[in-house]
Amino acid sequence: MKTLFLAWQDPKSRAWLPIGRLTFDGKKYQFVYTQGAIKAQTEHNFQLLYSFPDLNKEYVSFELFPLFSNRLMRRSRPDYKDYIESLNIPEGEDDPISVLSRSGGRKVTDYFEVFPCPEPDENGLYHIHFFAHGLRHLPACATERINQLQTGELLYFPVYCG
Repeated sequence: MKTLFLAWQDPKSRAWLPIGRLTFDGKKYQFVYTQGAIKAQTEHNFQLLYSFPDLNKEYVSFELFPLFSNRLMRRSRPDYKDYIESLNIPEGEDDPISVLSRSGGRKVTDYFEVFPCPEPDENGLYHIHFFAHGLRHLPACATERINQLQTGELLYFPVYCG
């Protein structure tokens, strides 16, 4: 089963909140709201999505929901292959969930983004692809180091659980 989370950014506070979960079992897609949607509603005035008006309903479809499919580049575009290569997706593995998980599905017209549910490999290690936000707020020495990163170089992140 492949899982993506849908995050929403409050346009006022700029806070990001995970509000939904999309899963694909190989045959059908399922979307449900998460507890983050309740927090987004109560603390950030989040309005439920038009396509998913019931906070407690499980939505099921054999086709990818338009909210997500509209975040994919069309395969017919001449630059599609270059786009997939830029996402570092191996040839033939460009299914919609993989593309969304790598691209983030960002659109300049709304405040949503998707990200994959991290899952360990057979050795218990996590391999995560992501785009970083807010780099312009880092000190110059940090951005200089980021600019020197090489493909495959290990990154270490402190985890804050507080």
